[in-house]
Amino acid sequence: MIIRMLPDSKVVEALCICYEKQRVYHHQGIPHFVTSITVAGSGREARVEAELNPVWNEEVVL
Repeated sequence: MIIRMLPDSKVVEALCICYEKQRVYHHQGIPHFVTSITVAGSGREARVEAELNPVWNEEVVL
């Protein structure tokens, strides 16, 4: 899953910390690993894109 956000968002800082320290990031209540962070666009159109992979296999039902 790829999420996009504004560069000045507090979420970007949290994602960077999780990416650097290999910690779990919770997106919509589901734990994910952040596998990559990139910047798309420039100026007012700039967005930070983060690729998330779920910690647990999606087939597992709790």
